[in-house]
Amino acid sequence: MSAEVKGQGGARANMLRGVLLCGSLVFAASSVFLLVAPGTFALLLGISDTRDVTWSLQMVGACLVALSGQMWLVRSAPEVSVRRAAMVMVVGGGAMTLLTLFVPAEWTPLRWGYLAFGALFLAMYLALLLIGRSKPVAGDVAASEAES
Repeated sequence: MSAEVKGQGGARANMLRGVLLCGSLVFAASSVFLLVAPGTFALLLGISDTRDVTWSLQMVGACLVALSGQMWLVRSAPEVSVRRAAMVMVVGGGAMTLLTLFVPAEWTPLRWGYLAFGALFLAMYLALLLIGRSKPVAGDVAASEAES
């Protein structure tokens, strides 16, 4: 990460960059597991290992490859882009966390783990986005002026 971007936006933006980094690593590991061993993942999640489930889990794995790559790359973007990426993760990650509650199966350690990770990341994104939001951020002012 370049020195000019790393220092940009202060501590809150740098913490968001750290959450994006950790999240990208969790998603990358999950994507490899889903692509390489979807049947095992299904069984550990408590759902049946069928052809349809295997295909669906591999598609989720492929999507997570793209998402983890984007999360990794956006860490070096200006603060306004980092915050916007975090907002996307609140929606997308929040949806994944919510859907984890409704897996049509018994609760398993993997399901509890994914729920805990999802809730933790959701809480971190929300806290970092909402803390100090009453103060305007230079990137927001410049971005809104450019859009006008």
